Amino acid sequence: MQKPLQHGKFVRGRNVPLLKQQTRWRSMPALPNQPLRDRVKRFKGTASAIRPLIPNLAVGSTVALFPGCMTDRVFPEQGESIVTTLRALGVNVIFPDGLHCCGLVANNSGDLGHALMMAKQTIGVLERVPADLIVSGSASCVGMLAQDYLHLFRDDPEWLARAEKLSPRVIDFTTFLTNVAQIESGSLLPRNGAAGTVTYHDSCQSLNALGIKEEPRRILRDVLGVEINELPENNVCCGFGGSFSFEYPEIAERLMNRKLNNAESTGAHTIVTDNQGCIMHLRGGCDAEGRPLEVRHIAELLAERIREIQPEL
Repeated sequence: MQKPLQHGKFVRGRNVPLLKQQTRWRSMPALPNQPLRDRVKRFKGTASAIRPLIPNLAVGSTVALFPGCMTDRVFPEQGESIVTTLRALGVNVIFPDGLHCCGLVANNSGDLGHALMMAKQTIGVLERVPADLIVSGSASCVGMLAQDYLHLFRDDPEWLARAEKLSPRVIDFTTFLTNVAQIESGSLLPRNGAAGTVTYHDSCQSLNALGIKEEPRRILRDVLGVEINELPENNVCCGFGGSFSFEYPEIAERLMNRKLNNAESTGAHTIVTDNQGCIMHLRGGCDAEGRPLEVRHIAELLAERIREIQPEL
């Protein structure tokens, strides 16, 4: 159904009745033909059999990838970038069968019944995965799995115990790279010339819920050699806020423009972040308004540099 409104990677419906309140100021991402769960089938064999491209402490370990709905169904290329990076570390990656939504959207919307159902289904799947850790490139999903489940099951001793057992196994992508793998500085410096300049957007879940701030900056600055122009008012929400931007589009638009104006003031042409909701929101705003800004997941920058060195990954 998106085909009549699709323009490249975006769906534009500025003048379509019912849709225009959402799409007048923010283009929606076009759904890909193939989700991540189908794309990862091309990654065959164990990564530990490959000589690690990047010196690190996670060589030979096994992790399960929890993609999150948006990575799986909307931005599968970001999930592929995470897999590429992990395999370059010599890490074996499992994509668990039977994964669905973790319940984040339902939980944020106050739909407790469906949130509990989805959380139980997710815990049941992840309990059976033979992996050392569960890694996700979605800060929102990590917050739900590692923190919100503990609150969600606070009055259910059986499921609370299962959530408490799962929580320490869940880790976000950037923290895995810096604290577990402990990638060495200079591991992926550009071979020729400067690596460029970016600005970094701290998503609300990363900064306020997970306490992540220095981890992505170390990757960009020390591992990739990228210069970072800090974003003014970086502790202010971009306006996405899960379902908030669909329920209150006027406020979401105002916050989005404030964030994009601040990004343009840095002089950088690329905004980097670790949250797919923010990426969808800010990319859509840039497209709708014709802003010359690129919005990317940090894994995409890592994977690009890795593929320059070792294309088969």
